[in-house]
Amino acid sequence: MLREELLQKYKKDVDNLRNSAKDLGLSNKELDIIFKKCFSDIKKSTNGSKQTKTKAQQLFRTVINIFLLFTLITIFIYILLNVHQPTSSIVLRNVQGLTYPTLKIVRFLSVPFLKMFPSLTDLYDETCLLENPYFYVADMECWPCEGVHAVLDLSEVDQSSFSSGSGTPFIVKIDLQPVTFKTLQHTYNENQEVFNVEARRIKSTNTSIHNLKDLFHSDMAHLANTTTHTSWRINKMVPARLIRKLFPRPSFISDRCGQSVERFIIIDGAKAEPYILPNTECSYIFVIQGSGERTIVLRPSMECSQNCRTVSVILKPSYVLWYNWWYWRPISLPTENSTGPSVSYINSYC
Repeated sequence: MLREELLQKYKKDVDNLRNSAKDLGLSNKELDIIFKKCFSDIKKSTNGSKQTKTKAQQLFRTVINIFLLFTLITIFIYILLNVHQPTSSIVLRNVQGLTYPTLKIVRFLSVPFLKMFPSLTDLYDETCLLENPYFYVADMECWPCEGVHAVLDLSEVDQSSFSSGSGTPFIVKIDLQPVTFKTLQHTYNENQEVFNVEARRIKSTNTSIHNLKDLFHSDMAHLANTTTHTSWRINKMVPARLIRKLFPRPSFISDRCGQSVERFIIIDGAKAEPYILPNTECSYIFVIQGSGERTIVLRPSMECSQNCRTVSVILKPSYVLWYNWWYWRPISLPTENSTGPSVSYINSYC
């Protein structure tokens, strides 16, 4: 609409208002007072919104300036402490004495939060709170996996004569009593108080399983031929000792190696869908098959994907699969014609 047309429409509307006012008995003077009052209110409203917008902009600019100033000061202090040795020595000498009192105050302040959210205490035993999914090692040597064409079976070799320090994966048959779902169920029933408090973390593809009680009070005969996959993570010493009685340390692992407290028990139905084995604290990993069978596909890590090839092995009961996490990323798949559930145990050492 053109400007002249808008003005004509505006004039026509004003004339209509004046005519309506005359019909109501209002004089021109009274009508002018009403018009002035309306224009005054509109002007105040417009100025108020502009002032509010201006104040918001000023506040935003102030916050940005404070953030930039804080960033510049932080960078300056960091460079000063890392480049200027005398300043670094003075700061460290004076700060070291404040470390313990500061941590004590932080702990004191955190007590109310821990009472409100007791599950936060589980973070005490975590070595890593957030894993970096983009972790990549540049120029990593891949010779330990370059010549691997199959997973070696070293069951007939004297276990004391070979070393597990390379990157070549292998399997070994050990003297192990079968660990079935009923075995785990019996161990849980005898130590419910320990497991429910110290090792309650569980993940399952079955929506009806939320905790250990749901898992071990379920009918495994019903779950045996399903796609249910359940992972039970243990990272505390007391429950780890109980589980270690079922899955003893393989003899080919030296006593001088530091075995990780973190371990996993994987319970799969016969038709459980493929999944990636969990990452562990240490790079040397062994998987003990307690009962049932699973097919393990060892894919080369991202760093070695161009140099190494994928290999696979069927992990049968009482067999141990050893591999190095630096070179291999395993996937567990259901074994063809398998009819029973699978129980696997995963641990690592450094």
